[in-house]
Amino acid sequence: MSLRKPISYLAALLLLAACTKQDEQPKAQTPANPAFSAIVNGIPTNFTNPVAVKSEKSTGGNYELKISGTNKLSPDSSIQISFTIPDFTRSGTLSADHSLNTNFNGHFSEWKFQPGSTAGKYHFYQQGVLSVQASNERLAGTFSFKYFLFDKLGNKTGEVEVVNGAFTDITIER
Repeated sequence: MSLRKPISYLAALLLLAACTKQDEQPKAQTPANPAFSAIVNGIPTNFTNPVAVKSEKSTGGNYELKISGTNKLSPDSSIQISFTIPDFTRSGTLSADHSLNTNFNGHFSEWKFQPGSTAGKYHFYQQGVLSVQASNERLAGTFSFKYFLFDKLGNKTGEVEVVNGAFTDITIER
């Protein structure tokens, strides 16, 4: 037997080993391109500085999703929409709907920063709806609501309508 046959068998084995399918690496998730927008009192508004969803354990031991979008109007003022809902994604549920009212945990807020002081106004939802969907550790949703304006004596002075609200592709921070 010549030395050629064992070498050719060895070469064939090496070639076969090199050609075997390697374990597939998990596909890298594409970077999120979050969006958060609404029409606030007739004005199209983008809430992009920042947009966030955090899953955090509440004091009661349950997990909550804290969803927020901020719009910086100027270097010293901003507005924010915030929703806090039970973290339905931990149970494998794909969507959840919520009524927005004065008992809902969330708000529309306005902030004004000045040297030596910060002033803020929280406006609580009076009526509206929030629908949220989850996919691949990201959230999307739609919302609309009204909030009322009050003077210092508690008298209603106006209503603000927020419509066509939507957020998409927001990665859930855990």
